Amino acid sequence: MTHSLLPVVTIRGPTNCPVCGKASYSRSGTHPQCAMEQADAGRKQRLKEERLAAARKAKASGSGTKAWNMKQCPRCKAESHVRKKYCVCGHHFFGS
Repeated sequence: MTHSLLPVVTIRGPTNCPVCGKASYSRSGTHPQCAMEQADAGRKQRLKEERLAAARKAKASGSGTKAWNMKQCPRCKAESHVRKKYCVCGHHFFGS
């Protein structure tokens, strides 16, 4: 009796992406979009910290942009909504 030797082949299923945890069919095991997100994470964090620092600095110096729906009273310099007719100090915005 002759036995034929069959090659033993192991079939691997898809591996899970280490970033998102879903099945990945890429050679490295990481989705390309996940790899880009992972590579950009440090840069995104640095830019976020720079924006927050700039906002804190502008707020501390008082040179921040003024909201479009606010106006400043010429008498007491208080901020009021644009629809207000009178300031808390009694100034009448629309009168003479």
